[in-house]
Amino acid sequence: MKLHPLSAVWNAFRRGIGGALFPFFLLVIGQSFDFVSFSLLFVLLPVGFILGAGYGIAYYLQFEYELTEDTFDVTSGVLNRQHREIPFRRIQNIDVTQSFIQRLLGFAVVRLETAGGGETEAELNFIDRAEAARLQSTIRDRKRAVTKPTDSADRPLEESSLESDDAGSVSTILFELRLTELAFLAIAFLRPGALLIVPLGLPFGEDLAISLLLTLSRPFGGPAELSPTTLTPDAIVVLFLVGLPLAILGAWIASALFTFIEYFGFELRRIDNDLVYERGLLRRYSGTIPVEKIQTLTISEPVLARPLGYAGLTVETAGYAPGQSQSGETESAIPLTHREHMLKLARAIEPFEELTFTRSPKLARRRYTVRYLLLIAALVGLGYLGFRFVGFSYWYAPAVLLPLAPIAAHYKWKHRGYCVGENHIVLRDGFWRRTTRVVPYYRLQTVLTRSNIFQRRLGLATVTADTASSATLLGGGATAYDIDSSDAQRLHTLLRERLQQRLLARS
Repeated sequence: MKLHPLSAVWNAFRRGIGGALFPFFLLVIGQSFDFVSFSLLFVLLPVGFILGAGYGIAYYLQFEYELTEDTFDVTSGVLNRQHREIPFRRIQNIDVTQSFIQRLLGFAVVRLETAGGGETEAELNFIDRAEAARLQSTIRDRKRAVTKPTDSADRPLEESSLESDDAGSVSTILFELRLTELAFLAIAFLRPGALLIVPLGLPFGEDLAISLLLTLSRPFGGPAELSPTTLTPDAIVVLFLVGLPLAILGAWIASALFTFIEYFGFELRRIDNDLVYERGLLRRYSGTIPVEKIQTLTISEPVLARPLGYAGLTVETAGYAPGQSQSGETESAIPLTHREHMLKLARAIEPFEELTFTRSPKLARRRYTVRYLLLIAALVGLGYLGFRFVGFSYWYAPAVLLPLAPIAAHYKWKHRGYCVGENHIVLRDGFWRRTTRVVPYYRLQTVLTRSNIFQRRLGLATVTADTASSATLLGGGATAYDIDSSDAQRLHTLLRERLQQRLLARS
């Protein structure tokens, strides 16, 4: 089977632009700007476009895909022919993406992700939306036929209405994001990547930003204008301290806008043994979460959401996180809803016990206090160096944070803990964005216990429950921080014993 003919047009245009720009880049690199070079450039530009467009059309003509009984086959390449056979049992996620223009035209892009890292194994550009839905359903059915269901895959999920898709599979609506929840989600979560938008967007509003910064900083000793004579060390620090909250506010607004657009119309369904979700206002995205591959459930509670009882849920699978971006950021299976409703849905996916957490000993809180005090002392020391060498007057300013050190340490200690259940280990961490990770014992890969020199002096240790999820691969594993060394050893032994018991029970 071949892609839609529009794919040939797109490939021809994209490759043609690349071919046309190639002679221009050669001219820039060679720094040859005489009349003859420019005359030759106007000849090579259309030639490069024709060659690139021809290659794009040839790529379309040579690209074919086929569904067999056991594999999804893709043949591609113009000069170097490639033939890939992707077994259905290795396919982990089937992503269907539609940009705004593609939605208007009725086309979609299908990406097949395989286990072992979440790399895109095959990508089908510009296929009909109905064909994309057919591929999604057919691959899901054939994958289920060759995959032995696990206990977690056979576990029924509760919720409201039942429907049937085109292939006759039962479809259960698990969750729909309401508009009020979407608005609160946009406000409660600050996307770290939004901080990059501030410097990128500054050139478009430079005059307004500078005027606002100077106006707000003037009562605190800021300069009247930006010039070499007024930018003293004190003025620079004042501008930074006033500008930082403004930058965060701008990033927050941008983050809220992107979150609203990204999660608009979010819907989570269960189709047989898979969780399937759709989201997006301008760019519509559909992805699949294989239930049998689920490794960890992560409950997220931002500081703004906790007082109102809201929380989100992320489902992490082996080697791949649903909706994982190229930056490795995972996506929530349930973006935000009332905590009780979210816990009900989470327990329907992985039934875990009631949560009663054991906190770290109070020695850990003292350790955090000392750490924050040392950090403040370091800032004061740097300020004093600034005073000695560049004349910075407010070198002692970080000392105003000293009363906050024990308060910050207390809340850090308060929101850490672990809960040992009959079938799961649950670990909690974080104040600004508290995360609670639920790890089934049979999903454990390794149990790690660490204790650095400072922890050993206080008799503390850290235990990590390592699974095959992508969050662990990216350094975000479920961890019990700064617990008593003897408790850490008992927890380490218990987790290994429970893992062995589950493996024996499942063999």
